[in-house]
Amino acid sequence: MAYQTDARETKNKMSSFKIKKTDPLFSAPLSMFEIDNSASLNKKLISESRAWRKEQKGANISNHGDSWHSPDGLMMRSDPGFSEISKIIPQIAAQYALQINPKLDIQNFRFEANAWVNINRQGGYNTVHHHGKYHVSGVYYIKQPEKTTDPSGMIELINSRFDHHIYSEIGGQAFAPSVKMRPPVGSMLVFPSTLLHFVYPNEAEEERISLAWNLRFIRK
Repeated sequence: MAYQTDARETKNKMSSFKIKKTDPLFSAPLSMFEIDNSASLNKKLISESRAWRKEQKGANISNHGDSWHSPDGLMMRSDPGFSEISKIIPQIAAQYALQINPKLDIQNFRFEANAWVNINRQGGYNTVHHHGKYHVSGVYYIKQPEKTTDPSGMIELINSRFDHHIYSEIGGQAFAPSVKMRPPVGSMLVFPSTLLHFVYPNEAEEERISLAWNLRFIRK
């Protein structure tokens, strides 16, 4: 038989101890970065992404419906916008890693990365997937439809651990079964490559354009 008590009784019984620290063990850190001068960058990226779609057949990965997934050679292209964002990606990945481990000497590593464009027209979506062989992944939001009716075009991040029952009682995003969001244009979402995620169908007539990337840290 389990002992039971009323949580209200604990309010006046906490003076005999103190919390020394709390470690976020086994977490899935999610960071959102805001890119400077994103309007100018996005204008170039929109033009380059549309031109790329016209010239080359896309890949079939997690994309379904009216969804175009470019080949993953974006970081090797010479287009001005693609070249600019390709320089930003390793910097953001390094900053993300340093947030997780401030003692990391990033100079001891080189990077291996790839990137691609997703253009989801009306009805386009991306099924559940991860990028597990890499370490860090990100999504940069180039163009978002004005329509904000949930869940059109939202990204949903999935907790694959067996702790949903904790969330059902005490709440907190650390234990949530999933979290969905619609990041604003000009922002970059960064998360562990092992994190499961998917994108809801775009219900708007306007296209949704994003740029996704993966990066692996390789010790020199």
